[in-house]
Amino acid sequence: MKYAVFSLAFLTAGQVIAGGDISVSVENFTQEHRVAKAVLKVTNNLGKPANNVFVDCAFLNKEKKAVDVSSALIEKISTNDHAYDKASIVTDHDVQYIECRVAKFD
Repeated sequence: MKYAVFSLAFLTAGQVIAGGDISVSVENFTQEHRVAKAVLKVTNNLGKPANNVFVDCAFLNKEKKAVDVSSALIEKISTNDHAYDKASIVTDHDVQYIECRVAKFD
């Protein structure tokens, strides 16, 4: 079951661009012991360093309704580089999808 959930979460997350070329993708997803975790890869193709990159993620059930939200903060990503972080929630709900977006950056 965890592999099916991972596949669905990865496919729905995709890549999102906010105000330039900073993208976020879900690299891994697990849900165990009431904790749902998403490992995020954030890529900077702005042509300059990006600071204070805030990523918002919604954890969704099978009807694609939000169960909860979480955020991640990456302090600095060099030009043409990427960084990893994670977002997580504690829930009794079965999370099937994750949608993430870059909320803002400096």
